[in-house]
Amino acid sequence: MSAIGAADPPSGEAWSGLIHYGYEVPEPSSLTMLRRGKIVGQVCRKLQQQGLMPDLVLAHSGWGEALLLRRVWGNTPIIVMPELWGSPEALGIGFDSALDGKNLEGEPFLLPNLVSELSIVQANAAFVASRSQLNSFPPSLENRLTLLPEGLNLSKVQPNRQATVDLPQTHVKAGEPVVTFVSRQLEPLRGLRQILQAWPKVSKEHPQAQLLFIGDEFNNGYGVEAPNGESHLQDGMALWDEQVDRKRVHHLGYLKHQTMLEVLQCSACHLALSYPYTLSWSVLEAMACAAPLVTNVGSPIEAELIHNQSCLVVPFEDAEALAAAILQLLNNPDQRRKLGEAGRNIVEERFNLQTSLKQYEQLFHQFQGNNVPAAHS
Repeated sequence: MSAIGAADPPSGEAWSGLIHYGYEVPEPSSLTMLRRGKIVGQVCRKLQQQGLMPDLVLAHSGWGEALLLRRVWGNTPIIVMPELWGSPEALGIGFDSALDGKNLEGEPFLLPNLVSELSIVQANAAFVASRSQLNSFPPSLENRLTLLPEGLNLSKVQPNRQATVDLPQTHVKAGEPVVTFVSRQLEPLRGLRQILQAWPKVSKEHPQAQLLFIGDEFNNGYGVEAPNGESHLQDGMALWDEQVDRKRVHHLGYLKHQTMLEVLQCSACHLALSYPYTLSWSVLEAMACAAPLVTNVGSPIEAELIHNQSCLVVPFEDAEALAAAILQLLNNPDQRRKLGEAGRNIVEERFNLQTSLKQYEQLFHQFQGNNVPAAHS
């Protein structure tokens, strides 16, 4: 198997035998996606001249890498992963009232969506990882897409009702009032503002509760909103009065993956808030660990769940409702167990790696060994 990528090649036994071809990412600009496509096309052309003729090409098309694959590989089957159709709402415009009056400059979705559309049209098949991502595309393209989750290795991500974790700032164990939030960046796009607005009420009514943040505090993230101070986290906490016990709020930064899973196994309430953006991998891992979820209307995971059966759903901007949902779970161990088990069952049914691998194989086998023309409308 051969791979082309801008990142360093992966290591470990699972990647043994992989041949990796790297390329330099062009300087960021409005045309970066087109330049990426050109560079990857040049790499492919060189490999073709060296005699490489792939049986099938799989490409993430969101950053432009797939644009010239058809020009190089001719009738070789091409399958792309376009991920998401960009919209202002995905970045909070028209979704988060804190952004009212804010304009997105330069039509930022025009080129990314065009790149996605061109890649899909040129490909033999295309797939996305979640219902919410599928539903983001216009009907003319949605009909070309297959829903195919990437899947979790559920033999390694499991519940543990005896879990306990020693962290630099605190010690937590399953059964305690532990509230968790995980995001690559701690930003409003993932509901950070609402969580910080809700926490004073939770802290007052349940003084033993602990709030654990996992993620980077000082990167602005995917959203369009810059912090007023050093970080969005500090901005929100600065609005708390002195009665809020800050010693029970912990920013853990990035954790080793296994440690993060152990924290999720201890969670009595996992906060999975978000704009209508891509589905966060950590949300699925929380569900796989049987952490009961609170999410919001319009979040990427909401399409997979049912209020009061597999999660609690609140309006995105209703901090009072969010606080009430958190307290409801902290004060009701039976409901925590019910929702956590339901979330685990959904991951087993829809996001199981073993099932996904079979679906990948079925998709690939449709084209394997057959050089066929690209799909056309």
